[in-house]
Amino acid sequence: MKSIFLFTISVCTAVAAFAQQPYNPNKMVFAPTNKPNTIIYNDTIYKGSSQFKNLFLRTGNVELAMLYREHQTNKITGNIVTTIGTVATIVGVSEATKSGGNNTVGWLVTGGGLVATITGGYLILVGQRRLVAATELFNKHYATKATVGAGFTNNGIGVVVKF
Repeated sequence: MKSIFLFTISVCTAVAAFAQQPYNPNKMVFAPTNKPNTIIYNDTIYKGSSQFKNLFLRTGNVELAMLYREHQTNKITGNIVTTIGTVATIVGVSEATKSGGNNTVGWLVTGGGLVATITGGYLILVGQRRLVAATELFNKHYATKATVGAGFTNNGIGVVVKF
C-alpha cells in the first residue's frame, strides 16, 4: 500500500513539474490538451484540425503537410482503436461475469480490449508528437523575430514594427 502511495505521489510530482511551458509570442507554441489540441501563434489560439490545417498547409511546405497528415492519421486511428477496445473490454467483462457465460472467451475479449485501448492511447500520443514536430519545424522555418524601428522621413517621424 505504501509503495502505491509513493508511486502516485511521484507521478503527480513529475506531471506537475511540466505543467507550465514558456510562451514566446514570436513562435508557435503547442499546448497539449485532451481535446482539442491547441496551438498559440501570433496571439491567436488555434484549436482543432480544421484550424491546424489552414495554419500548416498554407505554407506550402511538404514536410509540414506530411507531419500534419500523420498527426491526423494517428489521432483518428487511435480514437477508433480506443473505442473498439473499450467496447470489447465491457463486452468481455460482461460475458466473463455472466452466469452461464463462457468465461474463457470473456476474459480473452477483455484482455484484447485492454490491449486495444492501450494501443489506441499510444497512437494518440504518437500523433501529438507529430504535432510537436510540426510546430518545431514551423518555428525553425517561419517564426519571425519582431523588430521595431524609428526614423525620420521627409514627412515627419515614422515607426516601423516588423513581425
